[in-house]
Amino acid sequence: MSFKRKNPGNQSIRRQLTFYMGLFVVLPLCLALMLLNFYLQKVTTENKINNETDLLSQIRDNTDQMIEVTNYATCMLMTNKNTLKNLRILEQDGDSYEIYQAKRELSNDISDVESSVLNAVGGKVAILTKKGYMIGSYTLSRTETNYEKEQWYQEILENGRKITCSTGIGTIFQEMTIYDNVQKYFYMGREILDYSGKNLGVMLIRLSEKKIWGKLAASMVTEEGGALYILDRNNDILMGYNEKYQKQLKELREQETVKEISEDEITTGNLKNDFYYMEGELENASNKLVYLIPQEIFLKENRKILQRILEMLLLVIGFTVCTMLYFSKRIARPLVEVAQTLEKAPNGMAVLEEPQGSFQEMSKFVSCYNQAGKKIEELLEKVERESRLKEKAHYEMLMSQISPHFIFNTVNSIRIMAIKEEQDRAGGNENTEKALEALGDILHVVYSNKNGMTTVGQETALLKAYVHIMQMRFGSSFQYYNVIPTELFYYEIPAFTMQPIVENAILHGVKGVTAGQIIVSAIEYENDFVISVFNNGNSADKKKIEDLLKGEKNQRAVTGIGLYNVNSRLKLLYGESYGLIYNEKVRNGFEIWVRLPKKITESEER
Repeated sequence: MSFKRKNPGNQSIRRQLTFYMGLFVVLPLCLALMLLNFYLQKVTTENKINNETDLLSQIRDNTDQMIEVTNYATCMLMTNKNTLKNLRILEQDGDSYEIYQAKRELSNDISDVESSVLNAVGGKVAILTKKGYMIGSYTLSRTETNYEKEQWYQEILENGRKITCSTGIGTIFQEMTIYDNVQKYFYMGREILDYSGKNLGVMLIRLSEKKIWGKLAASMVTEEGGALYILDRNNDILMGYNEKYQKQLKELREQETVKEISEDEITTGNLKNDFYYMEGELENASNKLVYLIPQEIFLKENRKILQRILEMLLLVIGFTVCTMLYFSKRIARPLVEVAQTLEKAPNGMAVLEEPQGSFQEMSKFVSCYNQAGKKIEELLEKVERESRLKEKAHYEMLMSQISPHFIFNTVNSIRIMAIKEEQDRAGGNENTEKALEALGDILHVVYSNKNGMTTVGQETALLKAYVHIMQMRFGSSFQYYNVIPTELFYYEIPAFTMQPIVENAILHGVKGVTAGQIIVSAIEYENDFVISVFNNGNSADKKKIEDLLKGEKNQRAVTGIGLYNVNSRLKLLYGESYGLIYNEKVRNGFEIWVRLPKKITESEER
């Protein structure tokens, strides 16, 4: 009697392992990666749109801040009694010494405004009198242009003190040869009126295109494509960055859906010929900021990422198949060798030696490798802990000194606000919600920052939330302006460096002062930059400030770190050349400078 030793229906271990690995591993992996591919395509596109929208919003906010600061500076100049007196003198005929002296004083006043306030925003000012005098910083001349018939001049007279934007204003600045006529600028004009409403001339303002666009525009508009425009109320171009796509811009003007935009909204959409646009309205000048770019260029990086994902998908599948075939062979071979040895044994019993290719050695190798890897990981963690020890100590010191008084006072202010709003039943809970949101932003920064360092941009956002709470707490008794150039936003700064200075300006400067103003600006140098915090409130003597910086701590500061702590941290981190500097030359107000080295944070280095 004989038996079949091989069943035709049975398959080898290798073949079955290959089949089941392909069915339950490779196929699900392919399906998962395909779904991941579609998901990443959607997410990367949305992230690109959100990123560009954020950049355009930052450019718009920066432009609004520059116009607001310029508006504030020119208002001070136009309402100055000495300015109005000199302009009345220039209405006289002739060329007397009194007229010459009036022009000189006006030129000096303009120079003071440009150097003190408009320097940070790259602004230039000129006064065009009714007699045709052109007066600027160190410039006294008379225009030969028949400006009274120009449209821009009539618009300025029609709008009065309200800002009027027009490229035609540039003709006046071109006549003033002391100004650079090569670069492109943003031009504005305002009518100068005395207290009786009589016209004394017009004030013309020029802002640098470089300051308005900043480095953010270069990241949006590349050599491959893209364009940025600022349009006036009639949709005429006031200023452009990489001016092209005129046909698409004309199409955008004709679309009814983009003609009305709220102040805070950034409108996005598609045009014909596969173009993508973003549009937002400037707050101070009622002008539009427009961004145009071909969709092919807009989504180019996304397509590259997706192409790489598909390439990696093919590599993973190929590698998985090869690895599966290899290991299936290795698993089957020792079993086949054992079976052959047993078949050859005379009685089915044999002393077996471990076949070559078994996994005992591999297990030992993996065990040794894991032990070695664990030791290496411990060494790396130790080095990292030591390298971060100094920063951690600084941050823990900062956190330990945060005064609970600030949180208590802020929450108490919000509680009082909520009670008042509940009694009024008119304002709703909007102010309370905004205050809680701002408090949440501050607490998020406090408890999420782990190394004590942040960026100028993040510190600026923290200041905005903090000032918002203080304005709700004390009412709209002061105005806050932050005109730090966006190109400084990526530089490193210790956390809570500017906040105590701004707090000092609020509590000891503009508190109780009529029309209080706090202006935060910055100037960039070759190896470092200086942040200025100015307020027009109470002044302080030099000795008092020096005592504070040397050792007398201000325990009433919101976070408890005070001017002394800020100054000490900066000097400890960067050396004696850096820290806080009191500007003793300021007589009407108070100004502190913060000197810092230009250093990109580790999170921004790529």
